This record gives sequence, structure tokens and C-alpha cells, in this order.
Amino acid sequence: MNNKESLHKTSINWYPGHMAKAKRLIEDDLKLIDVVIEVIDARIPISSRNPDLNKMVKNKKKIIILNKSDLADDIQTKKWKEYLTYNDTIAISMNSLLNNNRVNEIINTIEKIMAEEKAKALEKGRTGRTIRVLIIGIPNVRKIFFNKSNI
Repeated sequence: MNNKESLHKTSINWYPGHMAKAKRLIEDDLKLIDVVIEVIDARIPISSRNPDLNKMVKNKKKIIILNKSDLADDIQTKKWKEYLTYNDTIAISMNSLLNNNRVNEIINTIEKIMAEEKAKALEKGRTGRTIRVLIIGIPNVRKIFFNKSNI
């Protein structure tokens, strides 16, 4: 067998182990989650998304955060927000480093999209159930914008 033939038979696994582990953990956690927040970079909305994540959370209510919006073009960000808002998905632009009211907007949006489920639970006599949220996104999109005082 020559070198050319051996190259064709070699398979290369480029998917890092930590990413595979994270994907498995997300799949397990999704059973318990009500709302998924996907954080993407407003400057590169498509390239900063992992298509595997979108497939995994397809049946969940979803909020897409176009983060770093202060670094992106305002007109394009508005177009992306409109494009990414559909069915059970709402897009919000923000800069997670600035201390502003966007976190409150996210919390209000979560409560709004979960209102019907909360009403159904209340009809059945179940009260006080906490809404469970999962925040996901690829590295470098600044996923950390909640702290205990916000929630």
C-alpha cells in the first residue's frame, strides 16, 4: 500500500473531547429545561452558532442573544433580530459588559414566553415552580451575564 492509499483510509476526528462531553451534558439537561438562551456574536451571527446546538434544542422555547451588539452595525443587527425571531424564538441584542436593563428584558421575556405553561400549571393547582433556563453558546460570545442578583 502506498502513502496515497493510506491517506484515503485514515479518518480524522477533529471534534475535541470536551465539546463531545458538553454536547452529551446538554442533551441530558435539556429534559429538565424550559427555556434555552443561545448567545451568539452580533457581528457574525451565523458563524458564531453551532448547528448541533440548534438541532438539539429544536423543541424548546428559545431566546437568542445577539451579544456584543455595540460592536456590530445597528441596521444589520436589527435585520438579524427580525430574521431570528420566529415561532417560540425571540432575538434580543445587547452588550453583556454594559450595566443596563437588558438582563431585566431577558427575564421579562422568559416570563412572557412561559406564561401559558405557568397558567396551565396554576389551573392544576401547581404553584411556585421555577422556570429552568439553559444558557449555551460557542466560546468567546460572553455567555456570563447573569448573577444571583439578576435572577
